[in-house]
Amino acid sequence: MSISIRRCRLLLAKTPADVVSLRNQFIKHLSCTPDLTISYLTNSCFLSPQSALLASQKVQLKTSKKPDSVLQLLRSYGFTDAHISRIIEKEPRLLTCDARKNLKPKMEFFHEFGFSGTNLVKLLTLAPLLLRRSLKDHLIPGLDYLQSVFQSKESVVAVFSQAPHALHSNLKKTILPCLQALREHKLPEPRISRLLALQPGVLLQGPDRVNEIVEEVKATGIQMSDGMFIYAFGTISGLKKSTWERKMAVYRSFGWSDEEVLSAFRKTPMCMRISEGKIGEVLDFFINKLKIRPSYVIRFPQLLLPSLKKTTIPRCTVLSILNREGKVGEDLSIAAALTLPARTFLQRYVTRFQDDLPDVLKAYNSEIELEGFGKDPLGQMRHPSLN
Repeated sequence: MSISIRRCRLLLAKTPADVVSLRNQFIKHLSCTPDLTISYLTNSCFLSPQSALLASQKVQLKTSKKPDSVLQLLRSYGFTDAHISRIIEKEPRLLTCDARKNLKPKMEFFHEFGFSGTNLVKLLTLAPLLLRRSLKDHLIPGLDYLQSVFQSKESVVAVFSQAPHALHSNLKKTILPCLQALREHKLPEPRISRLLALQPGVLLQGPDRVNEIVEEVKATGIQMSDGMFIYAFGTISGLKKSTWERKMAVYRSFGWSDEEVLSAFRKTPMCMRISEGKIGEVLDFFINKLKIRPSYVIRFPQLLLPSLKKTTIPRCTVLSILNREGKVGEDLSIAAALTLPARTFLQRYVTRFQDDLPDVLKAYNSEIELEGFGKDPLGQMRHPSLN
């Protein structure tokens, strides 16, 4: 180990108070005893001193020839300094790859498949380990097979640009056994494709885990034939049992029974994907702020999904103004109004009334605070089924 690396590691091991001055010490140290690996990681790859020290444990550079060619290749495909920094921080061993023989064929394959421009940059910045996978044994067979599942390259690019880590799955060891398990449960091919589009991480699950998830979904009361099955499967596949229990506990703290939580889940499986913090904030808002009965939220669990600050509160403020001015009547459902597409809500409840009531636009833009709906929170907006 070089003197430079040893001294830098000693700096990293110091107390938090000492770490504050790590950068200054590091720069001073480099000026005294330069080390190619550390200096290259900081000066050419733009890593912080701390990240460079950690990365240097995985890679040692003897010359800058290979690293220079790797960075040149990345830049030729549109990767910026910020992208390169994130890539090398995650996979510093890429710097020792042969750019022409090893990396360029993979970049060309991704590009020709359809991962071009922004999609390619996003794919490899999020999952640079893909550049270390075998082109012949992993990337080509995996993506070609996924194309047959999704029926088009465009669909594969759209899905896996958002979830590139799922492409780490090996075709023979993981992908085929996973899909075979779903087929054995009689899940139709179109719904398998839809499931993978919703939750590509399913491809990282082994067949035994797939079978477990199917049984867990059925235990909630959702059967394979139910249209919500794939949404429930996708939700449960991404949750640890301990996380599920913590979220159940939050719902219980607001007076919901386990069956009421499962009832909400059967209607809107996404209600168990939102964070524990958001569950608490949204329920507190509806039940304690607006004084809406828990039964209403249980009946319409889609109310839990939109952003509280960006969507729910501004819309409630708009509706409270319209309610106060007598502009809305008994035919309005709060649940429907709060979950409308943004453009539709804007046209129906803001643009339509803003000439007579300028405050509705201010409310929609969060420039007016919500005062509530009075003693009867639903007012004339009570859903017919609750009358």
